[in-house]
Amino acid sequence: MLRHSISKVSKTSTTALSKNTTTATSMRMYSELKGTKTHNNLKEAFAGESQANRRYLFFADRADVEGHSDIASLFRSTADGETAHAFGHLEFLEEVGDPATGEPIGDTESNLISAIAGETHEYTSMYPGFAKTARNEGFDDVAEWFETLAKAEKSHANKFTNALNNLRHGQ
Repeated sequence: MLRHSISKVSKTSTTALSKNTTTATSMRMYSELKGTKTHNNLKEAFAGESQANRRYLFFADRADVEGHSDIASLFRSTADGETAHAFGHLEFLEEVGDPATGEPIGDTESNLISAIAGETHEYTSMYPGFAKTARNEGFDDVAEWFETLAKAEKSHANKFTNALNNLRHGQ
């Protein structure tokens, strides 16, 4: 059974995901998964489904602006399905760590620690490096965008850190 709910996911997607997760529990130990080709495939599939969700929501907004509400609805419902797929992959990956950070995930404390690690990487390394490259290549507007995002990611890391401290102190 899934340990989370997907409020906007269609009933069909949720049912399929629950069946897949139930089947997964009867499979061999997940710890055997770490470092295998299947582990890498799950990470790649998670990334692909997650990106598809975001792209389809972007496409839905464009379709709305252009007056194609029926197509916008199609994109949104498909995005919900992609979310269900991504969550299914993440259920398998949960035992071997966050596909982005490698940190353990599962309970709220672990999830906060992983989120802090991811956001910290983004504001200390990833976005500053991206900004430097963009500036060196003459894309100053893109560099400024990356620099703005680094500030946002630092704020996210701080908020997650505060939440973690509150959780640990029973607040």
